[in-house]
Amino acid sequence: MAGRRVRFAQRRKAAGFTQEALAERLAVERSTVVRWGSAATEPHPWMWPRLAAALNLTAR
Repeated sequence: MAGRRVRFAQRRKAAGFTQEALAERLAVERSTVVRWGSAATEPHPWMWPRLAAALNLTAR
C-alpha cells in the first residue's frame, strides 16, 4: 500500500495539483483526495477516467 500511496502523491504533484486543486478539478471534497492518497479508500469506478485525465494517465 505504501508504494501506491507514494505513486499517487508523486503523480498528483507532477501534474501540478495540490490536494485542494485536484479535489476542485474532480468536484470532490479534499478529504476524499486525502483518503485516496493514504490508500484508505479508492476512487469509485466511474471516477477513474476523470482522475486519469487530470493526472495525464491512461485509465485501466
